[in-house]
Amino acid sequence: MSREKIKVPGKVYEELVALQREIHFTSDVTDTIKKAEDRGYMNAATWIRQNESAYKIGFSWGFEPDGSEPRGTLQDIPARSEPVQRRTIRRDSTLQPKSSKKSSGGVFAGIRNWFGKYF
Repeated sequence: MSREKIKVPGKVYEELVALQREIHFTSDVTDTIKKAEDRGYMNAATWIRQNESAYKIGFSWGFEPDGSEPRGTLQDIPARSEPVQRRTIRRDSTLQPKSSKKSSGGVFAGIRNWFGKYF
């Protein structure tokens, strides 16, 4: 038996790759099926259930999509929609300039004033 990757349908392959990224694959088939179903990968869960021995081999040697199904085309990508207009509130009239209150000269001037007041 040669070490070739197991060929799976395209949709199953995409879900197996996504499942592999999300969980650590285990050789426990029932656990993997449960995790696939919990994450919504029904095609992968069904394929694993029907092809348990092929899954175990593919678990070790890897999977690849078979060439019978067409890959995604540009028609599968939705058309770009217009950006959503954001509502903004202009607050030009509420902005008031800061008062130009002059400071008394800093820390040293404050100390000098304190000394002058009490001594």
